[in-house]
Amino acid sequence: PQPQLQTQLHQHPPAKLKVECLEVLKGLQSHVHGWVFNGPVDPVDLGLHDYFDVIKRPMDLGTIKKRLENGCYHELKGFGGDVNLTFDNAMLYNPEGSVIWNMAKELKDKFCVDFENLARKANTAGCLSSDFSDILSL
Repeated sequence: PQPQLQTQLHQHPPAKLKVECLEVLKGLQSHVHGWVFNGPVDPVDLGLHDYFDVIKRPMDLGTIKKRLENGCYHELKGFGGDVNLTFDNAMLYNPEGSVIWNMAKELKDKFCVDFENLARKANTAGCLSSDFSDILSL
């Protein structure tokens, strides 16, 4: 199923993918906690001296938006992986139960629902395999 899924994901028209993903991203960026994740973490400004020791692949919603606008994503999995990475990084670096950890968890949960809806919509349009569970569990 995985190779077939990958093939069908690549067939999703990039322009349509871009519009649909931008809508999902807009919902995250405009969320009450979205501002925290809209730009790259500045470890120097924030005094997070070990940030790059802990976080190997920094990601933020603003970078994802630029990548979408520049046509860098050709499949849902790449977009979903980067959004999840944004929140996973915040949850890895910040202690569980902290304000930032809780914000990241709330937005990640929202994204999981929004992304599943997007994948279902794409599937209804014939763009995805009927089994898209592996693109949701990134």
